[in-house]
Amino acid sequence: MNMWRRRLAGQYRFKGHDGQSLLETAISMPLLLGLAFNIINWGYLWFMVLTLSAAPRMGAQYATQGGAAGTATAPGTTVISNLVYDNLTHAISGATTSNAAVQVCTSAKGVSSSTGVALCDQFGPAFAFPAPAADPEAPVYVLDRVDVMYVVTPIIPGTAFNVILPGNLKFHRQVSMRSLY
Repeated sequence: MNMWRRRLAGQYRFKGHDGQSLLETAISMPLLLGLAFNIINWGYLWFMVLTLSAAPRMGAQYATQGGAAGTATAPGTTVISNLVYDNLTHAISGATTSNAAVQVCTSAKGVSSSTGVALCDQFGPAFAFPAPAADPEAPVYVLDRVDVMYVVTPIIPGTAFNVILPGNLKFHRQVSMRSLY
């Protein structure tokens, strides 16, 4: 009677195929999860790139244009670095002064007499920033420069999920603008 019920319901059971779907699921599920988690880490990587591009741009713009409208004094390096850190910590939840470094080179701090390059202050961990370049029109203009370096850790850690984004990756973004002062 059981055989007739299976045939009428359209369920044919072949000998030797009992665990096939379980085996296929066991093989494909880790691959699909690894792919999905790597896509999430890839999206996080691009979010970091956009955030780390906006923070130094805002700091350099503030350094070149000044704090309040109508004032003839350029803001100091501490004020600029605080602005950049505020931008970073509000956009990235894990950003602190221990994993993000800011270097501010501004004409408000002074200009080197031999090279014509603005002097710099570094805030945060001791990362090695490249030396700032002089403006091509050095006697007339001075470049204000803001560098940000951040150590990115993936949202989903693990060896299988760090195929696209390695465990600890340093991002460096730099923006230079000509000062109005």
